[in-house]
Amino acid sequence: MKKWILALFIGLLMIHPKQVHAEDTYDWESLNEISNTALQLAKQERYSESAQLLDYFSMKFEDIPINNESISIDHYRTMSNTLDDAKKKVLDEKASTEEKVRTLTKFRLVVDAMVSEHQPLWGSMESTIMETFSQIKTDVQEGDVQSFQHDWNQFLMLYEIIYPSIQVDLDIHRIKQMDAHISVVEDRLFNEISETSKVKHLTIMETELKELFERVKEDEADPSLIWVMISTGSIILLSLSYSGWRKYKGEREKLAKREKNKQ
Repeated sequence: MKKWILALFIGLLMIHPKQVHAEDTYDWESLNEISNTALQLAKQERYSESAQLLDYFSMKFEDIPINNESISIDHYRTMSNTLDDAKKKVLDEKASTEEKVRTLTKFRLVVDAMVSEHQPLWGSMESTIMETFSQIKTDVQEGDVQSFQHDWNQFLMLYEIIYPSIQVDLDIHRIKQMDAHISVVEDRLFNEISETSKVKHLTIMETELKELFERVKEDEADPSLIWVMISTGSIILLSLSYSGWRKYKGEREKLAKREKNKQ
């Protein structure tokens, strides 16, 4: 029964009318739906069905022409690597459900990053990542080495989930800066520097990490949306001004009538 439903879903995707960006010639929305369904199946521990969808995704993905209009070579590599990881992990009997879902989530986010012009899903992980990083600084300030290592590993795991997505969405220079910061903390010499120096480095890293998320928020500002807001605001302002003028005119007419009646 479940296999029949999955086959029906794939069939519907094949006849689904294409919804594409103006500059694209490929149905990215359909691929986005497939990646989401594959993730949901993995969460339900229906790994075989999830793998089938990933294979179907792979088949459709291979048809995408590699060019600046559809997908660049760098983005193609990022997508391919993330897809391969997802296909291997979902059928890995030694991997836990958590590991499988995490890998499928990474895949889901990078597909969404290719589709979404505004508000990509990976941006929703900001609070979790920043809270974890804040705890890392607290660990260093309190000299709690064990908690620091635990929270640092947690941060790396979360950052790894969004890493392919930021490779698609953000400037490579910003990503390399963050890579360099992570390498410094990972280096054994980091444990030998003073607490003050550690906190200073982590503070700089925290600021640049915030800027990664701020950058994607800036990109969310759709010019057409801003124009609509300005236009709507102007109409409201004009309406209020007109209503005020009508009210003022009415009061003046009432006052003139009273004056006339008194005479």
